Amino acid sequence: MSVFDSKFNGIHVYSEIGELETVLVHEPGREIDYITPARLDELLFSAILESHDARKEHKEFVAELKKNNVNVVELTDLVTETYELASEEAKAKLIEDFLADSDPVLSTEEAEAVRKFLTSRKSTREMVEFMMSGITKYDLNLMSAERELIVDPMPNLYFTRDPFASVGNGVTIHYMKYKVRQRETLFAKFIFSNHPKLVNTPRYYDPSMKLPIEGGDVFIYNNDTLVVGCSERTELETITLLAKNIKANKECEFKRIVAINVPKWTNLMHLDTWLTMLDKDKFLYSPIANDVFKFWDYDLVNGGENPQPVENGLPLEDLLASIINKKPTLIPIAGEGATHIDVERETHFDGTNYLALRPALVIGYSRNEKTNAALEKAGITVLPFHGNQLSLGMGNARCMSMPLSRKDVKW
Repeated sequence: MSVFDSKFNGIHVYSEIGELETVLVHEPGREIDYITPARLDELLFSAILESHDARKEHKEFVAELKKNNVNVVELTDLVTETYELASEEAKAKLIEDFLADSDPVLSTEEAEAVRKFLTSRKSTREMVEFMMSGITKYDLNLMSAERELIVDPMPNLYFTRDPFASVGNGVTIHYMKYKVRQRETLFAKFIFSNHPKLVNTPRYYDPSMKLPIEGGDVFIYNNDTLVVGCSERTELETITLLAKNIKANKECEFKRIVAINVPKWTNLMHLDTWLTMLDKDKFLYSPIANDVFKFWDYDLVNGGENPQPVENGLPLEDLLASIINKKPTLIPIAGEGATHIDVERETHFDGTNYLALRPALVIGYSRNEKTNAALEKAGITVLPFHGNQLSLGMGNARCMSMPLSRKDVKW
């Protein structure tokens, strides 16, 4: 039985808020057990997660999605299914690419030991789990090795939003800024090159382009407009290249790209930690970004073969109105009249990072109580779930999800 239900016919995401049909997630596996105090900054975590509670929280998140009739696809299952459907040549290439991209760099002896270890696992799923979680010298019986981890873990994999993004009927496969996350795109490249339901998906960006961009910065506001954050992880130069690629691809119908500058903070690293669309005309934002917000337009209709960014000088409200063609409702983190302390606290725990399941129905952490109350007051229903451990990886529900298909919205 496929990981996809019978309704899934490929990537189809033309909004942030259309009814969510299929979404990609990943429950944090053994990889988070290898986070140590000395490596917190390197691995991009604010603290060590209590693994059992983190997995329990993620299960609660997934259960809520399924309760709302979403087809939830687990990344491990998708990679496993793709591998079992792939040609022998493609299977061998995945292993060799994994070895070549390994961190730390493997010696000839280590590479051979890892290759034999992976290909001798009792199941494809077990092999994939080891690729994601990391491989120790004890796994390989290389007891004389100086380091315990022969292959490092990928502990940020539960943030499935970032390695690639669904854009219309296509995808952008990303070059991620930090080395610890760059290997994650291995799985995106593999599934979009080999899974029968994904292999013909148009690609608008490829990691070989070597300019940083991550999925937390990529938004589809409507059929005409793509919004991309210029953030700590995504550069304006990358967005300019993306605009050129989309303009050149006849299958892509976007008419405009808007780049939004946000604070370059390592703990709030993407646009979706500062501003999120939750309904046709309702947007949640952090007032901390007010002095930093800056907007550029790319005209994909009349901007030539290589559209360039043009700063438009609009305030946030007018910028959003120019996209949705009506006055937006702006909801500040922690609500109107919140203290700066409350704004800082709930911004820190990704208080803008909700996932819309359909217009005005969103899911996010229960810990952001004041923001949840402000959303309810504004007519947005919140499905809260516990995230005290998951949030230590610096992401909320939007970060932990990549929509693969949404129903179209009637504007």
